[in-house]
Amino acid sequence: MQDLNAAELLARVMGWQDQEPVRDHVPELQLLAFFKYDQYQRFGPGRRFIESLALWLNRLDVEDRQAALTLVKDKLVFFSDREISHLVDMVYPDIIVQERLRLVAEEHDIPTHEVGRLSGHRRFKELRLKSLYLGLSDGARTNELRRASNHQISNEQIWQAYELGEQKSASMRKDLKTELGKAGFEEAQPHFNLIWLLDDFSGSGNTYIRYDSEEKSYGGKLQKIYDQLHRGGLIDPTHYEVFLVLYVATRQAIDHIEYWCERFTSERGFKPLQLRVLCPLERNLALTQAPAGTLSALLAKEKYFDPEVDDEHMKVGGSDGRMGFANCALPVVLSHNTPNNSIYLLWGPEHLKYSGLFPRVARHRDF
Repeated sequence: MQDLNAAELLARVMGWQDQEPVRDHVPELQLLAFFKYDQYQRFGPGRRFIESLALWLNRLDVEDRQAALTLVKDKLVFFSDREISHLVDMVYPDIIVQERLRLVAEEHDIPTHEVGRLSGHRRFKELRLKSLYLGLSDGARTNELRRASNHQISNEQIWQAYELGEQKSASMRKDLKTELGKAGFEEAQPHFNLIWLLDDFSGSGNTYIRYDSEEKSYGGKLQKIYDQLHRGGLIDPTHYEVFLVLYVATRQAIDHIEYWCERFTSERGFKPLQLRVLCPLERNLALTQAPAGTLSALLAKEKYFDPEVDDEHMKVGGSDGRMGFANCALPVVLSHNTPNNSIYLLWGPEHLKYSGLFPRVARHRDF
């Protein structure tokens, strides 16, 4: 009954007077809602997608509603919770194990196709124990990764945050020494060889690494992590690898991270970052790549934007929030939250004068 009422509300908002446009649009939207869009975790209690869509469209001028509906049906990219979990499940066998195999092959001059010989080598097991896993946000799903590893990652190797205090670092080194001893690898002062940094999504890459031309200094999570690793004694500065594993990332973010991290690590004398992305989103996904037309006109309207979102954090991206942080202009929604790299029409928070179709809960907010 709720679905029927929502469908009738949508028909009234769109001004559909006969059954043909209803048949053309409603069944497809209901199917998408059932399999994906109803799962958006920021919808209020009792709220579902079709109802939210009708209310969202109703806040637009009549002449803009068809373009907005076309945006949702033809351009929207929604990553469900199940899809992100599938990407997490792929990380250990498809990336982590393969990189360990590669390193053993390079260190011991073993052909890469001799997988049985490589996986049975003592160094392969040693590298498994000497791997440290750090989550870069609550979207890293470190608990899921540990379970997906089939007991190959222990609790002592993985941490849900990248900022480690002295006490936690010392505890990890102590646990590492114990586990290495049990496996027959006796070391007086062991260090981690492989550092795995995990996160779910990057739209621009600025959160991870950025350069302040006025201060002539680097900022971001990666700068903090490299400094922490060398300062905290978790690694041997002469023998380590750092991997950034992103479950989803745009080509804009990939290019940004690779360029600025290469500069940062070379200038500071650090080992280079190795970036691995399971699901890359190419540049043609951005709505700025769409041909001029009704969609472009819709996105350009200032009335569907609240400049209150243009705070100090948004300005780091160098543009206003209408087309998303760093002008990414993405039509992307994640089931747990909409990234601010997407267009404001999708993520506008509910507490502002114009909220988006999939309202975002911001990490930074003034009270």
